[in-house]
Amino acid sequence: MRPILMLAAFAASTSAFAQDAPAPDDVPPPTDEPTSDVPASAEAPAPVLDLTPGGGGLDLTPAGEKTGPDPDSVAAGLDLTPAAPAAPTASPTATPTVPGAAPAWGSDEAERPVPRFTIGGMVQYDLRFRPIQYEYGTYYDDIEDPPTLERNELLGKVNATAKYGKFGAVADVDLVLRAYPRSDTLNALSSYNANTPFRVEAHDLYMYARDLFKGFDLRIGQQKAMFGVGDQFNPTNTVNANDYEDVLLFGDQQGNLMVRMDYTPRWNVSLTGILVPVFKPALLPRTAYLGQDTSRYPYVDAQTRWNFATEQGLGAGQFSGAPVPEVFPTVVGDVAVLQPEFSAENMQGFFRVGGLFGPIDVALSYYRGFSDIPQAVRTDTYQIREQQCEFAEDVGRPAEERRGQCVDGVLENDVALAFPRMHVLGLNLAGEAKIGYRFEFAMVFPEKVRNPVTQHDVSFSAGPLGTIEVDGAYPFRNADADLVVDGRPFAKWVLGLDYTFGKHVMLNMMWIHGFPDEFGAGDWIQEGYTVRNSGLIDNPRFGDCVQLGFDEGNVTRAIDGRQCARETLRPRLGDYVVLGLDFNFAAQRGLFRLFTIWDMTGIYFDQWDAEAGERVRTYRHAFTNDGFSAVIYPDFRWNFGKGFELHAGALVQLGKPYTKFGAPENGGHLIWTRARYSF
Repeated sequence: MRPILMLAAFAASTSAFAQDAPAPDDVPPPTDEPTSDVPASAEAPAPVLDLTPGGGGLDLTPAGEKTGPDPDSVAAGLDLTPAAPAAPTASPTATPTVPGAAPAWGSDEAERPVPRFTIGGMVQYDLRFRPIQYEYGTYYDDIEDPPTLERNELLGKVNATAKYGKFGAVADVDLVLRAYPRSDTLNALSSYNANTPFRVEAHDLYMYARDLFKGFDLRIGQQKAMFGVGDQFNPTNTVNANDYEDVLLFGDQQGNLMVRMDYTPRWNVSLTGILVPVFKPALLPRTAYLGQDTSRYPYVDAQTRWNFATEQGLGAGQFSGAPVPEVFPTVVGDVAVLQPEFSAENMQGFFRVGGLFGPIDVALSYYRGFSDIPQAVRTDTYQIREQQCEFAEDVGRPAEERRGQCVDGVLENDVALAFPRMHVLGLNLAGEAKIGYRFEFAMVFPEKVRNPVTQHDVSFSAGPLGTIEVDGAYPFRNADADLVVDGRPFAKWVLGLDYTFGKHVMLNMMWIHGFPDEFGAGDWIQEGYTVRNSGLIDNPRFGDCVQLGFDEGNVTRAIDGRQCARETLRPRLGDYVVLGLDFNFAAQRGLFRLFTIWDMTGIYFDQWDAEAGERVRTYRHAFTNDGFSAVIYPDFRWNFGKGFELHAGALVQLGKPYTKFGAPENGGHLIWTRARYSF
């Protein structure tokens, strides 16, 4: 008997989309060191810090953001640069200059470089709640419910730079205290980190050299190489793994150890090469485990999915009158993650050439590496015989007296996940013609990914027919029936427009094709679907999809789930409309931001139609009750000045459990508050 597997990989990270732009990690530390996307040689001279009372300081506002005080900007910090030594005063007895000799120290011809230091940062407290408490799991498969108090966290950030001539170093490090004690044993009560869990996040910690050779810059160490012109959605930004741990910081990425080289042969042309020795996967939300749904079969082949749904229903006793009196539903057991081997072959490479041609900023890029969202690559099924009942008084009773509230055990699927290799060609275009526009396009060439299944000593009683026994590799119907990624190229893109109405209102609009967690061919260009939910039709007839027989005294079964399985499908790559409005008021101390994301993809219901004698697929568009899915993100901020701000907002995720944003792994609605002090 073969029941099922879970969807490759907690696709859940998907709901981490609410924007908090610019997030604390999105703002570079105050330094004249080059920004991530522009080689140093092409930059303008560093701005001067205004540290006088009431001075403006260093403006770190990202392009397209408001022009006034930005609550998310990290303070410019204290300039600790020592004063340059005064040139020595010439005396009548000074040594005369010798023709051809090196200029003397302190002369106008040569000055000794002066070390420069800056330091800044912030302290931030986050308190978040889930207004609705959901319950998950069953009496035989208990799943932990997310807590109502979603986050109680204090973050301290330090930005520091050091520069001496053309060389320097940058540090952007967070210390995070999470006030969720984990003292669940007596020994843990003696552990500080159990009572006060904390972690250190090094976003940037690297050395750099500017103009090491003419027009050539070098960076070595932990860093983020942020590329792309889309607002928070960047399909060509593939060097660093995504960071979805905080859903309010969607678009953030994790730092990684790498070597970056930038060369600027002309003022308007730049070349960038990056080598990443070790791959780092995406960081998922804490509710990602809720994406382990045994009905979301990851296979490309539809017949394979129908057969698995039928076998899973057979084991769970969903066929009335079936000669299989024992009940063994399918659950997810252990989930292992297989990292790419640490080898020279698996190092990631990135190359980019960009330039400014008239009013248009253009860039072409190439990436060789891995998807940071894993896919299922192996499933092992084990049978666990342990009777469980919803009501304790039913334990031990004969099957006919259990009122259908007991199981004889479970079929546990242990799943292995891995990260598909891929090549990505990218194109970026950005400019402004009264209205700002940007287009980011990525063509992805993935490797094929297979998910073989092995069943280990699984047996069922078939009543008077005897016992069904299966052991070994699952017999897929053809060589490609076990594919979860079929290797076809696919495209993702972002098309965005933005417009500012006076000084107080900014409008941002985007069409997104392919969410960051979505992977594989399938959209309105070429067919391909992902399963959001599946099972059996109402009152399935055993003989329509399962035939039992004998082979040398053993009971055999033949499965054809075409007439019994039902599926809820959507294309592997969805289409989304993003609308955002920023309202600045009170001399730009106040900000009200309203962002929404609308899933325009819709949903398909696919099942057998007895009257038509074939399977029928019914489409529900995005504005129907079944196909609707959206996010609403209101955000209010007030800047009290002197670095102190208060924020409050909500993250509302709408849709049925099988939709993109209504799925349980997204974590549900949030109400959040935040206090921040920048220095």
